[in-house]
Amino acid sequence: MKDYKKYIFDLDYTLLIPDWSKEDDYFRARIPLEEQEEFFKQKQDILNKYELEFPKYDFKTLSEYFKSYGFTVSEETIKGWMIYNGETIKDEVVDGVIELFKYLKENGKEIVILTSWFSGTQIPRLKRAGLYDYIDKIVAGEDAMKPDLESFELAIGDTDKEDCIMVGDSIKSDKAGAENAGIDCYIVDKEHSIRDLLQMIMSNKRKTLTL
Repeated sequence: MKDYKKYIFDLDYTLLIPDWSKEDDYFRARIPLEEQEEFFKQKQDILNKYELEFPKYDFKTLSEYFKSYGFTVSEETIKGWMIYNGETIKDEVVDGVIELFKYLKENGKEIVILTSWFSGTQIPRLKRAGLYDYIDKIVAGEDAMKPDLESFELAIGDTDKEDCIMVGDSIKSDKAGAENAGIDCYIVDKEHSIRDLLQMIMSNKRKTLTL
């Protein structure tokens, strides 16, 4: 494995496993009762379609997009949703993440979070998980969304592309986006874990030291 300088990480299902179960409680108190059944059926599909149609998230555009499907979701409701999720989502930190982040920082590597969701939700979660202080930069959905090239360019910054690697769980957004941006990618799945990645990086350093 190459000796990369910058590690760009996806967040959800790569570093943290979220429990979204309290999210609907927020909407039940704010969405008209007659809209709720259809809203909960369609919410995720609408967000998926939004991500295909727009380059980034913003409160006004997302509110109008929900309204185009017949749902009463104001900008203030969306702003509150981000805060609420940031406060209530319970996350499981993926095995090996803390050790990996510590090792990377001890060895002078840069850590970037590249997430397609709003920073207002993601930053509080990273703080509660004990990861935030290791992170050098966060590129979130209000900046640009994966797999758009702009999101990866923001994450890469001035670092040479050959010195960057994307670490994520999605072939569609993480791997495809990394390939389009011209950087390497490590996909987390059943056969390739975060702990496996840590072992590969540590093994690579040991080999370098013995040369």
